[in-house]
Amino acid sequence: MNVWRHTRRVTEATRAAADRVQGEVTQAWQDRHQWTGRANEAYSELARRGEELLARTDREGRRWARKVRENARRIPGVAAAEGELSGLASTPEELPIADYAHLTVEQLLPRLPALSQRELHQVEGYEANNHARVTVLRRIDELRGTEPWAAYDEMTVDEIMPRLRALSPEQRATVATYEERHKQRRTVLHAAKRDEPTR
Repeated sequence: MNVWRHTRRVTEATRAAADRVQGEVTQAWQDRHQWTGRANEAYSELARRGEELLARTDREGRRWARKVRENARRIPGVAAAEGELSGLASTPEELPIADYAHLTVEQLLPRLPALSQRELHQVEGYEANNHARVTVLRRIDELRGTEPWAAYDEMTVDEIMPRLRALSPEQRATVATYEERHKQRRTVLHAAKRDEPTR
């Protein structure tokens, strides 16, 4: 009888131990699965943040390069040289006038005054190297000139206005003359002609 009881107790203890081990293994597996999920989430979050950082760095890099280019163009002569060199190597698609290769002289001439000095040099370089149409080249030559100040053509109306207000009437008259020959922006012309000296 004692052997039977003893055997039964041992069997029950073995079963209980097996159940405990099974429970611990199951719990360990669940814990592992949970930790793996958390690790995957952490990795995904880290990857997402890394991608955001790279995108932000790329945007900052492009913004910095654009700023350097804009500042370089403020140096007298740089914009013109840049335009002329890029014109020699440009394709029609890279020119500042859309569909350039298919435009006639009559269609092209009215579009030239809106270009900056850099863009005029670019078109001139391309035109001289490819079509060499005398009328176009002559009109570009008429439009080429000294900007009222360095990088004037690269500036928006909002950037020009504060500087314009600080100019003397004679300097504003110079701006008005240049603006009339080129972009003909009404706001700039109106402000430049205010209190213009009589001649």
